[in-house]
Amino acid sequence: VPVKWLAPETLQDKIYSLKTDVWSYGVLVWEIYADGAEPYPGLTRLQTRAKIVVQNYRMEMPKETPKNVADIVYSCWEKDPAKRPEMSKIFRMLRDIFERTKNG
Repeated sequence: VPVKWLAPETLQDKIYSLKTDVWSYGVLVWEIYADGAEPYPGLTRLQTRAKIVVQNYRMEMPKETPKNVADIVYSCWEKDPAKRPEMSKIFRMLRDIFERTKNG
């Protein structure tokens, strides 16, 4: 089981949903900005589970990550799944960032 990519509700209650996919997407974006590093570096699967579920720990985005992208990722990692954005909203936010960057 890919523990390091699972949302707290999946780790705790084996719940899978579109919102747990959003959590995993946030981890994927973290990996991209971390140049492919493994998430939760230095932690075992069991330690990762405990930090996410019990301690409500979230990784920090790498320093090179644009703030607006980091903010999207942090929203993907909200403890309450209802507060995580829909993928369609994430798409729109990233498209807006791209358009602003492209146009200077």
